[in-house]
Amino acid sequence: MGKSDGVADKPAVADQQPPQQRIRSMTKIPPHSGTRRLCVILTSVLVASLLAGCATPTGADPSAEAPYCYKTSKGRVVACTRVPAPSLNADAQAKRFTPDPNALTVYVVRRNWGDGGRFVKISADNEMAAETLPNTMVRFKLKPGTHTFTLDFEGERQVATVDGKAGDLRFLRIDGTVWAWKSTFVWATDGEDAIRERAYKARLVADLTVK
Repeated sequence: MGKSDGVADKPAVADQQPPQQRIRSMTKIPPHSGTRRLCVILTSVLVASLLAGCATPTGADPSAEAPYCYKTSKGRVVACTRVPAPSLNADAQAKRFTPDPNALTVYVVRRNWGDGGRFVKISADNEMAAETLPNTMVRFKLKPGTHTFTLDFEGERQVATVDGKAGDLRFLRIDGTVWAWKSTFVWATDGEDAIRERAYKARLVADLTVK
């Protein structure tokens, strides 16, 4: 038989703990466990989502009037109208091209290739005036008869005449080209059907009516 030194083996530390304490120790989540990291990640995502929700602007109010801005294909703002443009609702209504039984309605459209962010002033009978930018249009509601439309740009004036009765629709287009050394704008000679097609993609920036 083996020789004994008379000292009993000491129980392991874990064996000295009460059963309930051992269970709690075994189930405690280490501070760097995957579960804790997952909780931290989920909390961070939730906070970021809430902050993003606060910072994200809501959609434009379709009934609000605000300046229209002409932008490049990359979204850079080139120029904005100096006065608020009609609302998106008014723009949509104008593009239905519904005749007014009590007025001659004339659409002046500026939508071209090679245009630039220069203001071009137009007027009807030297009274009702508005400024245009690329991809915009102006609607005039006039008394039946003959009317003179004037296009003014850098001291040069172009004139067009429109005739019609109540309930008629007429279309004019500003044709323009902008170069580094010179810019020109004149009245186009397109047919009215072709101008109407361009008007669908132009933004209404003024809606003028003779009272």
